[in-house]
Amino acid sequence: MKIFLTGGGTGGHVCPAIAIAEALRQAGHEVLFVGTRGGLEARAVPAAGYPIVHLPSRPVSRKLSPDALLSLAVTGAGVVAAARLLARERPNAIASTGGYAGAALGFAAAILRVPALLFEPNAIPGRTTLLLSRWARRIAVAYAECGPRFGAQAEARVVLTGTPVRPDIGGGDPVAAREAFGLDPNRPTLLVVGGSAGARSINNAVIAAAPALLDAGAQILHQTGRANIEGVKAATAHLAGRGYVPVDYLENMGTAYAAADLILCRSGASTIAEVTTCGLPAVMVPYPYAVGDHQTYNARALADAGAGRIIPDRELTPEGLADAVLFYLNNREACQRASAASRSLARPDAAASIVRLLEEMGGTMIQSQL
Repeated sequence: MKIFLTGGGTGGHVCPAIAIAEALRQAGHEVLFVGTRGGLEARAVPAAGYPIVHLPSRPVSRKLSPDALLSLAVTGAGVVAAARLLARERPNAIASTGGYAGAALGFAAAILRVPALLFEPNAIPGRTTLLLSRWARRIAVAYAECGPRFGAQAEARVVLTGTPVRPDIGGGDPVAAREAFGLDPNRPTLLVVGGSAGARSINNAVIAAAPALLDAGAQILHQTGRANIEGVKAATAHLAGRGYVPVDYLENMGTAYAAADLILCRSGASTIAEVTTCGLPAVMVPYPYAVGDHQTYNARALADAGAGRIIPDRELTPEGLADAVLFYLNNREACQRASAASRSLARPDAAASIVRLLEEMGGTMIQSQL
């Protein structure tokens, strides 16, 4: 069976798509990615070993402007190119993980009546997914509360699957992982991840809180984002050799998670799925400008289960950050309870569930090896 995967722009859309691709390949299916040249998928998909076709696409503003009209024209060109690609390659089905990068293929599939599965990783659906939902054969969701937002007409097509994560997430030896980053294998470790591009507010709070955290016995592995690394290194030069390790981008997130006792993060869908798969307690700072404030809704699922704490971005201070982190790192029982709560929210069968839906849609039921 041949499946086209689309969606991208950010890690929240790209990471689940790659996880689905790995499950499809393991089940014996052919996969082709369709994305943009400017999104994260342009780099991450080939690095994961999958072919990708680039189509024109741009995010469309809700406000009428010359830029919005240009974006509509670019996306229209992308739909035409996607329709030609579908007519030539004739896939059994397509799957979209959301984001503007998936719009062109999604609309072309609707026009040509190619079976489409939409995956919505957040508690609040994105605009592209909502627009395409009326034509989708199946709508897979990560959160039960997301389903009703597609409306009564979609109720029978919504399936709760959870968010797929890559097979390398959730294992690994903590000692070996810490040594891989030059960390002390015996010190409690905070992993800081502000999304694939980093987060300036989190970076600034961590820089200011780091001396207190290090003095309390913690060590820090900090993904700053490629655009921020030089500034962070300059601001933390005095912390060299004390257990603070800044990196621009973590290529091997499985190893980074294995090294950690606690994570400080945004609350994008992929991050939350990976955190729960690893059973990590989380101090979450939702991105305040996410569409529909969906990151706050994502974070509440963990906080309500006792798996972590939420600090609104506007309330993030070095002192508050240090207090939240040390609450877990200095309290073994609290950390263990939060870890168990986090792991209880994991859906390790999410990718396999989506593969089964695609097999049903594509008219084939090849025995899965998952």
